[in-house]
Amino acid sequence: MAKREALQELQIRIAKRLEQTETQSAATASWLGVRLGQQKILLPLQHSGEIHAVEGIHSLPYTLPWFVGVATLRGQIYGVVELAAFLPHISEQPANATANPKQRLVAINEAFGLNVMLRVDELEGLRSQEAFIRSEPAPHDAPAYYGNLFYDASNTAWQEINLQALVQTPQFLNINTHPDPAPEALPLLTGV
Repeated sequence: MAKREALQELQIRIAKRLEQTETQSAATASWLGVRLGQQKILLPLQHSGEIHAVEGIHSLPYTLPWFVGVATLRGQIYGVVELAAFLPHISEQPANATANPKQRLVAINEAFGLNVMLRVDELEGLRSQEAFIRSEPAPHDAPAYYGNLFYDASNTAWQEINLQALVQTPQFLNINTHPDPAPEALPLLTGV
């Protein structure tokens, strides 16, 4: 009973904070800022879903190293991807991914038809266009899902990642370590 009341209080507080936040920043916020190692990443808000604590992940055999495993969220199974391990051009990866209490799982918008969460090292908050002083195109050798590179007032680089383009790449959709992605391939969890 006490857990139920505490949960209801938490939901009320969250609803009030969301209401305040929406009026203050939702109109101008464009991205969710996250950190992967030392690299700052921007995930478009319209491509992102819910944010969750890192818990209850079950590893799977015969998957690529960046596919951490699966987790259950409200009765549905989600694939969990270590975003730092998947993305090229990430300078530093965390030394011990399981020891970081700031890690979070960011769900990809379910409108894309995939049950996937991205494990990130830390949330950096909402970011708007006004938070940056300049931008430049992604490096010429970057994957198609790399968006612009933005710089804030302290000259920190923030790499935009287009999650819609990311989830459509064959490399992201095939988690199998087997070289022949034929019948025994393990496709990423699809369907909602």
